[in-house]
Amino acid sequence: MPAAAIVKLDNDVIPTKDTKLLLAGIVSIPPVAIGAWQWGDKKVWNWTPEAEKDAKEAFDKAFELGIPFYDTAEVYGDGESEREIGRFRKDYSEQDKEKQVIATKYFPYEHRTQFPDVLLSALKDSLARLGIFQVDLYQIHAAIHPVEIEVVADALADAHDAGLVKTVGVSNYSKEEIQRMHAALAKRGIALASNQISFSLIRTIPEKSGLIQLCHDLGITILAYSPLGMGLLTGKFGSTGPWPKGRQQTFEKFDTTQLGHLLDVLKRLSEKYDRPSSAIALNWCIVKGTVPLGGARTQEHVVQNALALGFRLTNEEVAELDKFAFLGSNNKGWQHG
Repeated sequence: MPAAAIVKLDNDVIPTKDTKLLLAGIVSIPPVAIGAWQWGDKKVWNWTPEAEKDAKEAFDKAFELGIPFYDTAEVYGDGESEREIGRFRKDYSEQDKEKQVIATKYFPYEHRTQFPDVLLSALKDSLARLGIFQVDLYQIHAAIHPVEIEVVADALADAHDAGLVKTVGVSNYSKEEIQRMHAALAKRGIALASNQISFSLIRTIPEKSGLIQLCHDLGITILAYSPLGMGLLTGKFGSTGPWPKGRQQTFEKFDTTQLGHLLDVLKRLSEKYDRPSSAIALNWCIVKGTVPLGGARTQEHVVQNALALGFRLTNEEVAELDKFAFLGSNNKGWQHG
């Protein structure tokens, strides 16, 4: 029998690389993770083949700093992110590979209707690109699949029973969808390990809606993607831009006055703790009971992500940030939770 899941750190615990959580009571993870969306993505992140060197250094730095939890997906760069991770891992001994946690995702395209075959086939393709026989966490990228949740749950359970995955999770699922997936997997004797959602100081709706608390109550870890608001919370763009072309449409929607106040608080706290604003924003995510997936194109980004560890914002400081945080929204398409 697996141990009980550890979905968040206790309220008095200062997060470090050694304070581990336990996905589904099986897979041990650090309090922060490395998001690998940028590795291979041309549409948003303008990836070029020359950027692989930077990604490799980022991968290695995460291992060196004791936070080797990497989150990717089959659609990141049309598989390039997975392929890069597969190449990066070749330089490591089998013992060191065991210390690395790899998570990837299945994309529920409309034409993928023949479950479980389509999921098992996609998973095997991901495993081949990653160069592994079993992935630590396999997730459904969003609740936009053309079949019922219970059908997808059975496919995930089949993958688990076949020994292809250690744990299974979902992404962008709502409260109702989480409850259905959790119940369907439980019928097969499998725990739902995680729900990966967009959560940050510019999108707090998962907390306000009760989704995060529900997941915690069910033993489900929250993996927070875009915890830095795709770079907005680093402060490098200010509150009025100019914005990067690929992110302009998203960033220009925010109230600049409120954003300015939020960035000011982040800056003040960064000076107090002698850390970048990004580390403050990530630590806020940890205090809220989530595991932030900080994107990292370079090793410098990994170092900055790691600086989210070693301290803990006070309740008063969290409340001050909450005062200027944005609610955000869900939508019928991609983000349900």
